[in-house]
Amino acid sequence: MPKGKFESTGYYGVVEDIIDADPRNLYTRSFMLIDAIRSEYFDREGELAIRERRGLALVRAMSTPRRWREQFHLGEVAKGDWLSFELDDSGGIPRAWELRAENNYIADRHRSIKSMRRISGVGAQLQNGDDELSKRLTSATKIPRRKASQVSAAAALQRLGSPGRIEIVVLDVGQASAALIKRNGRPIGFFDVGAPIWFNKGSFPKIRPPLFDRRGFIILSHWDFDHFDLGRRHDPYRNFYWFAPDQPVGPNTANFQFELGRRLKFIDGSATIGGFSLSRGMSTNPNDRNGTGYQLRYEESARAVILTGDTPYDLIQTKMLDNVSALTMPHHAGRSDALPPRPDQSGPAIASYGNPNFYRHPNAETLDLHKNQGWRIETTAATSTSLRGDRTLFP
Repeated sequence: MPKGKFESTGYYGVVEDIIDADPRNLYTRSFMLIDAIRSEYFDREGELAIRERRGLALVRAMSTPRRWREQFHLGEVAKGDWLSFELDDSGGIPRAWELRAENNYIADRHRSIKSMRRISGVGAQLQNGDDELSKRLTSATKIPRRKASQVSAAAALQRLGSPGRIEIVVLDVGQASAALIKRNGRPIGFFDVGAPIWFNKGSFPKIRPPLFDRRGFIILSHWDFDHFDLGRRHDPYRNFYWFAPDQPVGPNTANFQFELGRRLKFIDGSATIGGFSLSRGMSTNPNDRNGTGYQLRYEESARAVILTGDTPYDLIQTKMLDNVSALTMPHHAGRSDALPPRPDQSGPAIASYGNPNFYRHPNAETLDLHKNQGWRIETTAATSTSLRGDRTLFP
């Protein structure tokens, strides 16, 4: 290779998450998590490339708001926007880390971002063919949803089965979310079964959550890696019945949906069965997976609790929040201005997060909002007053 030339890797990817820099300091770093596929594979193989792990990667890109704006002219990037970008090993900045699917999403050394541009999204400066390309990418990631069974929310709740003594435990899975549901002391299923992505791997506990037989089920609040990746990593969980909302996803998530096959059922609507209620968030933005995700409520003997997923309180249906005496704080107690409900009885507001994490969770103002509303704060992470560990939501 001639001196000064560096081999580059091209990708198409959809923006999964954005961690903003401090708006008071233009030189602080912001991060984008991108669900990506090698452009050479997609250009050659189309939708078939998404079914193979060899070209898939999660990419964490880091820069300053000023550089995103002046070097790449990205404009206002939003979740759900598609990007076309190249990485090389020149050693320059901005930097990015590849978490390749074929390496089980373990990051290697950082690489340099050679180029990056938006190929979809409001205000994107599109080039010839970008609109058609982004449509093809979006269509390819929808294939698992078009092929999988579509069932009602009631079908998911029916997996909870016959009456019995219910327990709901928010598991310590580090910077992620998972809740275990038990009946008469026996684990029967999960609401979310997440694990931290590589950059937050130091927060994952050494003791793993329990495994149980193939009759188990998983209800996903939404399709973020930190809400399903424990299930992806461990084969026994893949044998469960999976129920999840139909939401836009990127190539890596679509690949996992392909792998689940007939065990995956997409659900919509609301349902109430045997004390359990399942309902979706009210966001009208289809790319807002948090705001269109599911919440699970359980009510018994005039006491109600709710697992909120990542949906902010102002996008949760009022009936789901009425008279709750325990809850999980949305989005790992991340920054939010939405006012929590007041507790019906003295109970915990549980924050599922892990230390260390790059999201700066929990947010101090969010915790104060809950305290001011009368909630008792509990966390799965260690604090100055408690050790890390699982937390009981019900009873």
